[in-house]
Amino acid sequence: ARESWVLLGPPSAVGWQPSAMESVVRSSRRSDRSLLVLIVQRIYARTSLAFLAGALAVSLLHALRQAYLRIQRARDEGLWKRHVDFSVIQACVLSTEHLASLGRVEKRTLFVKPISEVFRNEYIQARVLEAAHKAAASKDPMMVIQLSEEDKWHVLNTCTNHISSLFAPYHIFFNEARRTKSYYKSAWYCFTMTCAQTEACGRWFITPLKPVGAGDCGNLRIRIVLVNEQELREIAEGTLEAPTTGMFNGRHESRWQTCQRFAELFSRQLRRVTGSTDTHEDWGKNLCGRLGKKKVASNVRLQSYGEGPPGGYEPEDNSILRIHIPFPTSKNSCDRGDPNEKHQSSDSLGGDENVSRDVVLFE
Repeated sequence: ARESWVLLGPPSAVGWQPSAMESVVRSSRRSDRSLLVLIVQRIYARTSLAFLAGALAVSLLHALRQAYLRIQRARDEGLWKRHVDFSVIQACVLSTEHLASLGRVEKRTLFVKPISEVFRNEYIQARVLEAAHKAAASKDPMMVIQLSEEDKWHVLNTCTNHISSLFAPYHIFFNEARRTKSYYKSAWYCFTMTCAQTEACGRWFITPLKPVGAGDCGNLRIRIVLVNEQELREIAEGTLEAPTTGMFNGRHESRWQTCQRFAELFSRQLRRVTGSTDTHEDWGKNLCGRLGKKKVASNVRLQSYGEGPPGGYEPEDNSILRIHIPFPTSKNSCDRGDPNEKHQSSDSLGGDENVSRDVVLFE
């Protein structure tokens, strides 16, 4: 064969044909290349479709997000223009110190916190917001009466913790006054939650150089309102009244109405707990002022489950709570004494009126 190739030249020059095996191998290689090309083409086609679908999905999600943000901004703008802010909770104290002389009910802010910080549980947060909307629609500022019997205690107890933390050092100092001579005193306050919007004018007194417009109104927001217990007793009794000359302006008139409604709940709760109609009746051992549940057998509770609140319970029950607040004072004020205050002496220090004795904060 080698000699023939040398003499005659390469096989192609003399009409040499490949064997059957070589043809099969070449056909197989061509088929493999065709299959590979087809697979690559399909992969590229699917990848292109996947990229296209992904791009469309991203564009759609981006458009939906932008639409949501636009709706949210429009909603926030509408709430801002209507002076509605349910994103925070404001704690404040109402004082009637200048009621008789000036017709003013002073309001002082204690804190403003996001509602998610005060009520971290989303369920109870939703219940509070629902009660706030109901109170705003009913024109009754006391929103706690819109809560269920069980939710009231948890909501008010949560508020107690936030309020009490404002006076944290004073609780320690007041407690040590049992063993060390101190000029700390204490007072009982009551608090509840309100949701109302003051639509009367009155800020011209605060901003005389830049009066507000005709649409002046306060913010509709959730508030924790504290009032001194002695003031509530006097309002409920009728000895503390608005001056005959009228209130300072519409805003103070609205605050006074809140105090009157608060006093109604206070006297009602006091009567339900003590059974007495005397507004100066002592709470006795019920220091937090809560109307407790009557103990019933478990089978009775199971039978009445789902039938609503127990007999005798009304929405206005347990809508307030008492809180004990210690505060520092001076020796001169302790020597003068307060006719409306009952001093608590310490047995370990010979009954010195300048030394306070702590109380049990809860039942």
